[in-house]
Amino acid sequence: MSEIETLPASAIEQQQGVATAEKMGWTARQKFAFRVVFIYVIQLCIPLRPRFYNNLFNLNFDEFNWQTLSGFTGIGSPEYIDIGDDIWGLYSYINLGVGLAVALALALIWTLIDKKRKNYDLLYYWILVVARYRAAFGIIAWGMKKFVPKQMEIPSLTFLQTPFADFSEQKVYWQSVGIAQNYEIFLGFAEILAGVLLLFRKTTAIGAALLAIVLFNICIANHAYDGMVHVGSFTYTILGVIILWPYFGNVWRLLVKKEDVVPEFRYPEFTSGLQNYSRIGLKALSIGIFVFFSYYLHYIDYVGYRYPHDYPGLKNAAGIYEVTEFRLNNKLIPYSPLDSVRWQDAVFEKWSTLTFKVNRLQHMDNDNTGREGKKSINKRFEFRGIGGGRHYFNYKIDRKRQILYLENKNRAHRDQKQELHYERPSPNRIVLSGLNEFKDSIYVVLDRKTNEFAVTKTP
Repeated sequence: MSEIETLPASAIEQQQGVATAEKMGWTARQKFAFRVVFIYVIQLCIPLRPRFYNNLFNLNFDEFNWQTLSGFTGIGSPEYIDIGDDIWGLYSYINLGVGLAVALALALIWTLIDKKRKNYDLLYYWILVVARYRAAFGIIAWGMKKFVPKQMEIPSLTFLQTPFADFSEQKVYWQSVGIAQNYEIFLGFAEILAGVLLLFRKTTAIGAALLAIVLFNICIANHAYDGMVHVGSFTYTILGVIILWPYFGNVWRLLVKKEDVVPEFRYPEFTSGLQNYSRIGLKALSIGIFVFFSYYLHYIDYVGYRYPHDYPGLKNAAGIYEVTEFRLNNKLIPYSPLDSVRWQDAVFEKWSTLTFKVNRLQHMDNDNTGREGKKSINKRFEFRGIGGGRHYFNYKIDRKRQILYLENKNRAHRDQKQELHYERPSPNRIVLSGLNEFKDSIYVVLDRKTNEFAVTKTP
């Protein structure tokens, strides 16, 4: 394989007035800048986290799904400093800054060692290939969740019943997008399109520009709504700018200086059939896995990601209920929005979740990291980012004895459990009786209400 393939020297000299020999040699500043970019891209694109390889070498193919595949494509900043729970402010970017400092230090050492190299044309090409494909497959996986769609879900009944002031900024943003499913699909399409364009040399510039614009917009939106993926989206923006950088000079000369431009890009020349077939085969295989197979995995797992659809609740019980009667230790408790024990309303979802409103605050779960798992108790999307006095309980049903075994879904209150006997005297009435989370005896009469919401479609 020859090192480079260039445009004819005459064309370059006529259009730009630069001799080929001079063009081949890089300035000291250009070489140092390349070394910094090379080391920085390696840190962003080559997984340096031990858990990545631990997951890779301990794959459980029985549970392999789109989340497993996406875990190998995501881009993140290196973890030089453990930022803990401080993921909201500018400090969350500290690892990107440390990574840049590492790149500068190593580039300086590289400069002292390597003083004879005239250029890094070939190495520059390959590091851009690494950046292109890493960014492409990462953003395709990110966009696929919206394109199916499954990242921002349609609001649940409980969400529609909850006061707006009880939502975190992120919950408002995600559910606003979730309501507009076509818009979410469009956002996913834009991200997938950017990734696909990055996979081909002739469309690299368009893909990189689209990647930088779309992901920087997502970064800003996450700062505005505390979305917690601002660092990841900004990292994609950085890669988009790095990939797009070689095109800036020609664009400036063409659009600003009004000069005629003949683009000059150097690519490796694959001279043998084996090299060409290997290149095409690897490209086809990677696209087949991270694009088409990824879409297939998303499609077959459409249901049950955010909400525990696989765990149906009481049959024909889904709805919003008024608490007609509430007794605590056989004492009638009248309605009061200030009472810390009496339920104000209750909601049965289609799945195995019962929620009720009471004047008793719980910890607001804002964690947007990690997998939720397949168990219904661990699916936190429905209550994540919701505060106030809304309590979420997962329940299991003993249909023979007509008993609900409830457990608080909030990880900070997982010790709260209830055991309630249920009766269905009529289709729209449910009577619950038994022990609440404080081991007090309760008797609750629930009557289904007819509510009209502007959002008519629920999960």
